[in-house]
Amino acid sequence: MRRGALLSVLLTMLAVSPAAGQTTLDQAREEGRKLAEDARNDSALVPSEESQAEAVPGYAGTTLPQSSYFDDPDRLVSDAGAAAGSNESYRVVTDPDKLRPTFSNAEILATTARATAIESDPSTYLEGEDYQSAAGNCTPLPPGSSTAGYYEASCNSGSKVSQESASCTVTLDVTVPRDRVYTYYTGRMSTLPSDGGVYPARAAFDDEIAAGVCRETRAIDYCGNFGPFGYTPAPSCRSLGHTAYEVKCSEPAQGIGPGVYHSGIVLATGQYWLSYEEEAGEPAFTRNESACAVPASDGQCAVEREICVDNDPVTRVIDGVAVTQGCWAWSRSYQCNRIGHDNDCADLESNASCTYLREECLDEEPDGGPCKVTDRIYRCPVPGPSPSSDQQYICGDDVYCINGDCEPIVREASTEFKDALVALHALDQAGEEFDPDTLTVFSGERQTCHKPVFGLIDCCAGKVSGLLTVGAGAAALAGGPAAIAALATPLLTLFACSTEEKMLDIKDRMGFCHKVGTYCSSSFLGICSTRRTAYCCFESKLSRILQEQGRIQLGKPWGAPKREQCQGFSIDEFARLDLSKMDFTEVYAEFIDAARLPDEVETIADIQAKITNYYELHGAPGGP
Repeated sequence: MRRGALLSVLLTMLAVSPAAGQTTLDQAREEGRKLAEDARNDSALVPSEESQAEAVPGYAGTTLPQSSYFDDPDRLVSDAGAAAGSNESYRVVTDPDKLRPTFSNAEILATTARATAIESDPSTYLEGEDYQSAAGNCTPLPPGSSTAGYYEASCNSGSKVSQESASCTVTLDVTVPRDRVYTYYTGRMSTLPSDGGVYPARAAFDDEIAAGVCRETRAIDYCGNFGPFGYTPAPSCRSLGHTAYEVKCSEPAQGIGPGVYHSGIVLATGQYWLSYEEEAGEPAFTRNESACAVPASDGQCAVEREICVDNDPVTRVIDGVAVTQGCWAWSRSYQCNRIGHDNDCADLESNASCTYLREECLDEEPDGGPCKVTDRIYRCPVPGPSPSSDQQYICGDDVYCINGDCEPIVREASTEFKDALVALHALDQAGEEFDPDTLTVFSGERQTCHKPVFGLIDCCAGKVSGLLTVGAGAAALAGGPAAIAALATPLLTLFACSTEEKMLDIKDRMGFCHKVGTYCSSSFLGICSTRRTAYCCFESKLSRILQEQGRIQLGKPWGAPKREQCQGFSIDEFARLDLSKMDFTEVYAEFIDAARLPDEVETIADIQAKITNYYELHGAPGGP
């Protein structure tokens, strides 16, 4: 609107000056002066060419009587007060005694009769429309969709490695062997019978000592041990210098007896041995692991830990022998792997708004056989407001009806201006994102997020929480970890997701990221246990759209999810793109809002609001 026309509206609305206190009047003057100065200094409200000004309805040139008030707002107030008394419209509104126009019920009904008749039978009065019957040709429209777009959700089906624990007790078995012992007293003397030796000859045991059957244990007094053999030593015995030894054998000695080796018979036993008894041998220790036989023989079970569970008392008597050990029993735990089948797709399969798209194998190293774990991918609507339940119709050629209320259809304007505007932004964006080092434009950044297969944690939730505006997302990314966690999908904050994964979540919901795909990042026993999703994130939504649709034109597919590095277009590739064939619907609103010219209607509404507030505060001129 021309500045003069704008101020003309202002002067007309200020035709009456209020009677009020001096302080409030000064405030109103200052406010009016500042408003006028702002309007005068706003170059966007002043046409730059005469042809533009002449196109404005009501334009009457640049010299208007109201311009004299620009620098003298006080005179504006006084002139308005003087004109109020002779203004018929003002007197009708403010004078309660003045006769105002009235309308009878008949006049009102006569005025609305036409509208009532059309409402009762709209098909009769819609001239110029093509109807096939008296009732009109109205076709119900399909239900509208208020979704903000779609995103890919996935679930898993196939083999699953689960772990279960097993435990058992290992005990310590102690046995004390009982050895048979035959004790002999032997002497070193002549082996001739004529020598009259009392003891069996020591030499008679040489072979059995060599075989381990017998052992020489100690030296004994030769003369002092005749008693068991029925002899008494002569007084001269000790002068003979003979020696004797104790020999113990596990079996009766075989090399003694009458003949070459003469020996005495023990009176008490009637044998050549002095005594026979069983002695306790060295204790033998054995770990009894019979209770652990099942997990120990399972190749999928591994010992996790073993702890002592019985160490008191340390010394115990076993078969009459005191045995000391630091631990007498242990508890052993195993971790065992079990391969079963799982499927977490129930929620997506039962969701009527989600559509199955495809299935991808997550095997890290396919062996040519059936896929062990698959990733099932669905297309789901991004959460948004619920669509209207009102039935909608299209009637005739150009009539649109909702529940009986019909309106002419407003034809949608051409999108050529939008396409041109977006194309200009694309060129500007290419200049901003040009990388002189690689000579590329619209390069992206590879970012990934993880989700355990069949697990509750999902750090790739993405658009399941709805979209974000660019302003809100950018503010959170600039605000640091706390702001990022506050805006990211709540599940990411609760579980073990990194800050980088939360940033990816925000960028994806802003529309900056393209999902490349999912791959297996870790496996166990050849079965995928963790999957990772790769994204290419760009500097703007427009950059993402140019990459997605430009790659199709160039025949340049995205790489494998595990290797894609989000490289930009070369200068030659960008020059070959045909922007006119691309769909920029997703970014129309953003660029049109950014290019919107100053709204004069908002300025007028601002003026009206200020005038209304003033009169509500001080009352109308001439009033109480």
